[in-house]
Amino acid sequence: MFSLLKSSLLALLMMGAAGLAMAGKPLNILWINCDDLGREVGCYGNQDVYTPHMDRLAKEGIRFLNAYANAPVCSASRSSQITGMYPSSVNCLSHRAVTKHALPEGIVPVMELFRQNGYFCTNGWAHNLDKPGKEDYNFQGTDFFDGTDWQKRKKGQPFFAQVQIHEPHRTFVHDPDRPVDPAKVQLPEEYPDEPLIRADWAMYLESVQVADKRIGKILERLEQEGELENTAVFVFGDHGRPHLRDKQWLYEGGLQIPLLVYLPEKGKAGQERSDLISLIDVTASSLALAGIPIPDYMQGKDVLGGDQREYAFGFRGRCGDADDDIRSVTDGRYKLIWNKRIDLPYMQLTSYKKLQYPAFTLYKELYRTNQLPAPYNQFMAQSRPEVELYDLQKDPAEYANLAEQKSYQKVRKRLWKVLQQELASAEKNLILESAAEIQRAKSGSMKYCEKGMIKRGLTAEPSDPQLLDYWESTLLKAQ
Repeated sequence: MFSLLKSSLLALLMMGAAGLAMAGKPLNILWINCDDLGREVGCYGNQDVYTPHMDRLAKEGIRFLNAYANAPVCSASRSSQITGMYPSSVNCLSHRAVTKHALPEGIVPVMELFRQNGYFCTNGWAHNLDKPGKEDYNFQGTDFFDGTDWQKRKKGQPFFAQVQIHEPHRTFVHDPDRPVDPAKVQLPEEYPDEPLIRADWAMYLESVQVADKRIGKILERLEQEGELENTAVFVFGDHGRPHLRDKQWLYEGGLQIPLLVYLPEKGKAGQERSDLISLIDVTASSLALAGIPIPDYMQGKDVLGGDQREYAFGFRGRCGDADDDIRSVTDGRYKLIWNKRIDLPYMQLTSYKKLQYPAFTLYKELYRTNQLPAPYNQFMAQSRPEVELYDLQKDPAEYANLAEQKSYQKVRKRLWKVLQQELASAEKNLILESAAEIQRAKSGSMKYCEKGMIKRGLTAEPSDPQLLDYWESTLLKAQ
C-alpha cells in the first residue's frame, strides 16, 4: 500500500495533470492494449524476456504491481473496460455473445464521453494505424470511433486513442532479433517441466518481445509529433497470459496483467503501486485525467486521483464451446473462487484451446499414461469444488485449496459475503444465454477447430496422439 508520503506526491501529480486541462490544454489519453499479455515483462521481474520499451515506461512512469482484468477472455474484458463496468453488469459476460444486447439505459462506451467533451476518438492497429483496431465488444453498436489515427483530428483537438497490439495472442510469432532458448527459460510453477511446454513458453516470450517493439514505435511516433509531453499513456494486457490454466480461468495467470502509466509531469518517475487495481479503474482514471466527470454508474475508481479499492473481482461465462459460470474475489492476499457449475471438469472441451494450445493435448496424454504428476493432475478432475480459497502469498500457483480448512473459515466467510454483496448489484439485470444460443456457439467453435485442423494437414478430428505428434514436430523439431 502507498505510504502517506507517496499518496501526497501522487495527489500533487494529479493536480498538475488536471491543471493542464484547466489551462485550456486537455491531456491526450492513449491506451496501448496488448492481446493476452501477462506479467512476463522485464520490469516485472522476468529475466528471460527483453522488453526495453515497457521497462522504460516503468522507469519514467508508474508500475502497478497488482493490476487485474475483470474477465480472462478478450470480448468480456474489453466490453467491461470500455464501459467502466463489470461484464455481467452490461450483459457482456459470454465470450462473443451469440445475441448482442444494447447497453443498459444510461450507460455509454467511454468514447462517447470523450467525444462529448471535444476529444477525437481513434482505434487502430500498432503495426498499421490506417487499419481499424480490434474492438470485440459484446454489445450492440457501430461507429464507436472517429477514425483509426489521431493525426486525422482537427488542429489543437485532444485525442483519446486506443492502439491495439495482437501479440502475444496465439498464434505465437518469432522474434528474429532475440530468440529465446527453451532450455534456459524458467517455467512458472503452475506447469510441469516438459520439453513441449518449454518450447511453447519460449515462443510466448518472443511474442511479448514483438509486442514491446510495437510499443516502442508508438512512443517514438508520439515523441516525433511532439505529443508525448501532453499525453497520458496506459499500457496493459486485455487479460492474462494465453496458457492452459490461465486464459479463460480466474486463477492469477488468467487475470493478472501488467499496467504501466506514463504521465507528462516530471519528477515523479519510477513509482510503484501495490494496491489493487482493476481494468475498469483505467477507464475511470482516464476520464478524471481529462477533467471529465466520472458517471455515477461506473464501477471503476479514479485510482490515479487517490481512490483505492479493497477487492478485485473476476467474471467467467461461456468461452467458445466451453460453457461455464465462475466468479472470484481477492483482497490481494487471499482469493476466493466460486464455481457455479461444479459438475463440469476443468478440461471440458474447449475447441479453441484444442486447436491452439499444445498443453491441452499434452496434459490429456500424460494423464492417460499416468505421467502427469501432482499437483498438475488436479486439473484433470471430472468435477470441481463449489468454493476454492487460496493464500496468494504462500501459494501463488493456487494449488492448495484452503476452503475446507477450519483455520481459514473466517477468511472464507468474509470473502464470500463481499462477493455475494457485489454480485447482488452487479448482476441484478443479467440476461443469461438460452440453450439454443449456447448450442449455436458450440457448433461455431467446433467448425472453427475442424477448419483449423484441416488447414494443418490433419483430419477434422485428429486423435490426441496425432495432434501431439503435430505439436512435437512443429515446436520441438523446429528448434
